[in-house]
Amino acid sequence: MNILDETIDYIKRYGQTIVEEITLIPESSLKQYQRNIKYAFRIQIEILEGPATLVVGLPFDFPSSLPHFYDSQQQFGFIPHLENDRFICFTQNENLVIDERYPGKVVLDCLEKVISVLETGETTSENHDFLEEFEVYWARNCIREAHTIVNENNGTVRELDIYMMPKDGITYYICEKNYKAEPYMQTTFHLSKEELIKRRCIYIPLKNGTFTLPPSRGRFWSFKDSKNFIMNNLDSKNKNILLKLLGNTPKSNSNYDYFCLGLPIDTEKKAMFGMTLNYPEGMVRKGKKTVHPFVQCPVKIEVQPFNICRHQKEFLLQRTGGDTGFTNNNAVVVGVGAIGSLVATGLAKAGFQKITLIDHDFLDVENIYRHELGFDQVFDKNESKKLINQFKVEALKREFERKYPFTEIVTIPKRINTVLTENLIDWSTVNYVIVCIGAPNVEMSINRYMHKLDNSPPVIYSWVEPFGIGGHVLVTLNKEKHGCYQCLFRPLSNEEPIRNLSSFAKPGQSFTKSLGGCGTYFTPYSFLDSEETANKVLRTIYQVSRGQIQGNPILSWKGDSASFVERGFRVSSRYEMSEETLTKNKLLYHDPNCPVCSKKESH
Repeated sequence: MNILDETIDYIKRYGQTIVEEITLIPESSLKQYQRNIKYAFRIQIEILEGPATLVVGLPFDFPSSLPHFYDSQQQFGFIPHLENDRFICFTQNENLVIDERYPGKVVLDCLEKVISVLETGETTSENHDFLEEFEVYWARNCIREAHTIVNENNGTVRELDIYMMPKDGITYYICEKNYKAEPYMQTTFHLSKEELIKRRCIYIPLKNGTFTLPPSRGRFWSFKDSKNFIMNNLDSKNKNILLKLLGNTPKSNSNYDYFCLGLPIDTEKKAMFGMTLNYPEGMVRKGKKTVHPFVQCPVKIEVQPFNICRHQKEFLLQRTGGDTGFTNNNAVVVGVGAIGSLVATGLAKAGFQKITLIDHDFLDVENIYRHELGFDQVFDKNESKKLINQFKVEALKREFERKYPFTEIVTIPKRINTVLTENLIDWSTVNYVIVCIGAPNVEMSINRYMHKLDNSPPVIYSWVEPFGIGGHVLVTLNKEKHGCYQCLFRPLSNEEPIRNLSSFAKPGQSFTKSLGGCGTYFTPYSFLDSEETANKVLRTIYQVSRGQIQGNPILSWKGDSASFVERGFRVSSRYEMSEETLTKNKLLYHDPNCPVCSKKESH
């Protein structure tokens, strides 16, 4: 029995209370259902106590994907989730587990959802789903598109800048007037300043409670409809501002006007859409003045819709499931090598407002396979023919400004001790400090400096161990001083030398390697180890920001020790601990007599 027969047989047997009749659709008639279906059949059902006929289409990969449903006889009007080809959108395949054992049951379960969509659409006069889907409906009428950076939380009518894309004439870029558009246009759209044509656009935030049906395909609003809709859904303050702006229309807008509208969906979301007014013969003139069409309409006027593609950082973070809690945060990353470059990249992706990068080192070819940057960033562009290595911080700045233009990147290509001595950073403006240099004595000096500040931000240290046996993240100054980097370095008895208590390697071993003599020594670990540690740093920052980490713990991840042991090295007793024990003992490293963070010293 093929999949079609099996499905129909199941529906006839178990779906009698829903499906009254089934009729096969010949293969020659399937082309009208333009969604790549292999089989189709009509079903007679009852909706709102009346008969209705739907078409069920089975895709080629059914039941791995859901069946299609069509209102092919156009029995239902303009309702949400009913597409132009009469396809009924009732759910999404994403993250949906389909029980492929019973294809007929899949159809019946989906049919119940389809019936609910149709009944709700027919009985709800001001269906909120129309607002949720407004932008989708609007875009179906558009051949024009605007890329925008607009503060949607600002509920005031105001002027924006709109730039015409010279390449096609139907693509715009819209931003707030105080935004520096040229660098963003050059980075994102690869346009030079000379190519940009700027005009005025007006942002119109409609008042809460506004409801309207979106225009159906091919039946766009007239100018009268558009004007009435805008003027009837503005509060008095914004209406007065709009009329004042329209009374001062720039000469450059004498044949075109551009409006960007915000339609509230709920208290947090807005539908954004735009329209262009085109006056082929210009506006009406009274004496030397032109009169805006909202006051007196010219003989010829066209309304051209355009859809909105948002570029603002907060929206993009929400759209991708990211967290917007860092958009006003400022971080300092000390050391942008294998771990630090990845941490800095993660902070930029998290939407940090400002990231300060501190590192005195140059990017070298030998760094590439553990670094975030590649071969193309090793040498700086310069007018001379001499090759000049880039500072790591400058190379990262160029990369971030290209990829994440909403984050401000500050670079300090100096040693951290110089930065501290010369007071080059206002620490009161910093939310997080991340130290990724892997040099214990330097990190101890940072630790002492930060503990002397009156209100230090949390300082997070990170480092990896050789040959993949693990990595560590130490949280300090997380709302308390007790527990710091210095606490990790002490002997457990008078007979022992100072050692790192967190280490997974037994003390007294050397792991540095050299491939070319003095000056080429390094600690062997792979990009997997640096990425694992960087990810742990980023998750730690998130947890600290949410108050999910209390105090100042040492957080470690354990890798496979096989490669480490094969080379004749020995692991420490801490490595032998289980993950559960490591977590349980994360605060036990605290030294009650620490010269930096002990209660005695802090007084």
